[in-house]
Amino acid sequence: MKIAMVAEHANPLPAHRGEPACPASLHACAVSRQLAKRGHKVTVYARRSDPDQPDGRTRMSRGVSVVYLDAGPARPLGDDEETEHTGAFGSALATALDEEAPDVLHAVGWTSGLAALHAQAHCDRDQSGTPIVQTFHSLNASEQRSGLSHQPERARMETILASRADHVLVNSTDQQGELARLGVPRHHVSVVPFGVDTDHFSVEGSAASEPWRTRDEERPRLISVTSLGGPGGADRLVEAMVRLPEAELLIVSTAEDRDVALDENARAVELLAKEAGVDDRVHLTGPVERKELPRLLRSADVYVSAAAYDPYGGAVVEAMACGLPVVATATGAIPGAVLHRTSGVLMRFGRSDEVARAVRAVLNTPTMSSAYGIAAADRARSRFTWQRIAVETEIAYQRSLPQTPEHDGSAEDETDGLLLSTVSG
Repeated sequence: MKIAMVAEHANPLPAHRGEPACPASLHACAVSRQLAKRGHKVTVYARRSDPDQPDGRTRMSRGVSVVYLDAGPARPLGDDEETEHTGAFGSALATALDEEAPDVLHAVGWTSGLAALHAQAHCDRDQSGTPIVQTFHSLNASEQRSGLSHQPERARMETILASRADHVLVNSTDQQGELARLGVPRHHVSVVPFGVDTDHFSVEGSAASEPWRTRDEERPRLISVTSLGGPGGADRLVEAMVRLPEAELLIVSTAEDRDVALDENARAVELLAKEAGVDDRVHLTGPVERKELPRLLRSADVYVSAAAYDPYGGAVVEAMACGLPVVATATGAIPGAVLHRTSGVLMRFGRSDEVARAVRAVLNTPTMSSAYGIAAADRARSRFTWQRIAVETEIAYQRSLPQTPEHDGSAEDETDGLLLSTVSG
């Protein structure tokens, strides 16, 4: 199958090289590679965000190519700019699809969905029969319910895209429910969560030491990989440390700027820690190389998240794969990843007092903490491998294709059997 993966604001090549990358870039990179291993040919189309990005078709791995399309300035766009150049991106995509028509269009993100529809309508060759599979990593309706900003135009577009797509993929049952409330039938939507590379993130291997450890090696360590501003919850984690004098906290920033000293949000978190009198036990670091992140996770005792909204849950699943018990807010994709009182503790609001109570309960019960960690690693390996995510994505592709008479009504059984044989094998 020829797959055109439209990921307007992703950049899969740095993710392929193991550099820090946003979740959308990790998703495009990992899923495309696994689909190629299953015999498909994948082309990832992304907007050129750097003048040094290669021209033409770039081979990422066997069976996977990346094409950067010119649409707007060759720099990263701010949140308020992301839709300004989607029309130009869609037109460039139409030209590319005329040169090589795919069997399926897979749009990753709502602006990519708009671009895919635009391209389908403006191709010189008839692409009306090419199915579109739409992935939503987040929905504005879900964000609004979590207290984040309401974007009426985006919410309206997401509803239209979900209705127009031949099949829809979301990260969580929470998002599936939001689409159902918007009138999208549940059978039209599949929950395919964010994945993890369990060969890379695992309980096996060494743990990082310097410069992460404090002088007191006996202190239990909490770790969080999160945004330092907005809904990331770093402020609540710092405030919780006042109630956890026995522990230390390492926050790994997900910001694109690796220099924490220049990050305004980082300075605000550091000032908060100083005012709370916990600055000697709270440490910040910028994004780390993917190859180093498992060692850093294995150096900790508990993974914590007080995020107001986490649509991906990727960092939580990576921590689980490394055998860490998790304390996290039950929001977004997190309840689908963490089994409450089995692989960790889910909090209702993620307030600082909730964080402190939940962390202390885990730290003060070593047997329970070990059991959580074992269950977390088992769940990551059984449910969240990128291999399984690719199979479930492939099933969505097959369900979106026009059914021939001889296969009419049997596609679901056939693809479910494919998933069962792959997972059990």
